[in-house]
Amino acid sequence: MKAIGVMWIMGIMLFCLALCGAANAQGRVTFDDPWINYGTDGFVLDYYDGFSFRVVPGPPHVQNEVKQVGAFGPAGYPHNGTPFAAFINTFGTPQYVLFARTNAARFGDHGFTAGAPFGLISVDLADPIAPSPETIEIVFNGFRADGSMISQSFFVGGGGSSSFQTFYFGSEFAHGLIRVEIPSARWAMDNLVWVPEPGTYALLGLGALGLAIGRFVFRRKL
Repeated sequence: MKAIGVMWIMGIMLFCLALCGAANAQGRVTFDDPWINYGTDGFVLDYYDGFSFRVVPGPPHVQNEVKQVGAFGPAGYPHNGTPFAAFINTFGTPQYVLFARTNAARFGDHGFTAGAPFGLISVDLADPIAPSPETIEIVFNGFRADGSMISQSFFVGGGGSSSFQTFYFGSEFAHGLIRVEIPSARWAMDNLVWVPEPGTYALLGLGALGLAIGRFVFRRKL
């Protein structure tokens, strides 16, 4: 009976580890394939690799759009060897790009508030103007379900550069994000690496493991 109890606990442990591993598997937004574009209420929702992107504010305000740029062009953009996303605010009006882990057009989540929580690990960034005439700051503002905000800045470009650099987000960006805003006037982005939040089943599995260990210890004391 003791051996059976140990094997039962080991089986639950392996089950929990598998669930946690699946919950923490990394995803990557590569922008390699064409955007799925949705024209909704006068603005464009871009959807790719499980994330929706849009420029805020929408009409009647004038706005630029996030562009998908090919691997080697057009002229005046950096070269990355693969397609990437780029944004340049040419109107000089307040604009920011919003993205979240949601299919906003399909579910009507135009405010990007009902998506699944996620964390960010790393991202490739560049100045979308190449050769880059100056160093630019690219800001990421992350928002949690309770309305709190975290922020991180990266500095790229300058010196005539025309290539991407990989940057890593701080630990505070690793979990609990509902949406992210990029308020910077221009940026180019590729290989956005993200992780999902631990799923409900993983948490239930950990709870079951705790109960199993408790029952096993209790029986040994009897």
